[in-house]
Amino acid sequence: MTGHVDPLLRHTYATRLREGGADVAQVQALLGHASLDTSARYFRAGTAEQAAVDRVFD
Repeated sequence: MTGHVDPLLRHTYATRLREGGADVAQVQALLGHASLDTSARYFRAGTAEQAAVDRVFD
């Protein structure tokens, strides 16, 4: 993604990529970030990922 893109669109794009099976490194590359930490701010845990995290802490 190049140029100015609305942050909400970037969050949605990153979240959908993760939900579709893209790994974190792929999301990082597609968003054009040098740092994985920057990319991690752009995706939210999907329902399946959140359920997996919840099971760990149950």
